[in-house]
Amino acid sequence: MSLWSPFSHSITPSTGPSPGPSGTFNSLFRMLDDFDRYAQQQLQSTFGGSPSSLGKMTLNPRFDIIERDKEYHLQGELPGVSPENVEIEFTDAQTIVVRGRSVREHTEGDPSLVDESKRIESTDKGANGAEGRKEKKQKARYWLSERSYGEFSRMFTFPGPVDQDAVKAKFKNGVLDVVVPKAERKGGRRIEIEGE
Repeated sequence: MSLWSPFSHSITPSTGPSPGPSGTFNSLFRMLDDFDRYAQQQLQSTFGGSPSSLGKMTLNPRFDIIERDKEYHLQGELPGVSPENVEIEFTDAQTIVVRGRSVREHTEGDPSLVDESKRIESTDKGANGAEGRKEKKQKARYWLSERSYGEFSRMFTFPGPVDQDAVKAKFKNGVLDVVVPKAERKGGRRIEIEGE
């Protein structure tokens, strides 16, 4: 069980990722989250986790959130995720959700052997001397599987109103960059009271 939920995050100002106390706590929370994931994986493999699920870690992408004068930048590392498998939507006026999935293609069967769909052709001579082609599938054995894959969902709540219609997202080199402009705050308005 994790000490804090990596799936929901309320955005509060910070001076940066390093020297201050917030940087220290971020490192601590990241370490605790990694330990939690490792412990769950060990329990699953020791107490009834199926061999095909060994090494399967849920994807938990890391995000940096940067506030500028007129916008927020959400930058998340999504290695192995294609842009087609990522969805971004607002659930309310100030909350954005980034969800998606990373897929590892394999076939079920012998859990220690995975079909990597590489085919080797060989020729055999039949009883009548004619050559025939046979295709053999080459199997791959995973000795270690540390890469994360699966589905993920991250929620971010902004402290003030944002302009949902002007949000832009780019995906380059495995990094998702979402620019969320701040909405212009409307000034107060004084209401005149009419007399009788």
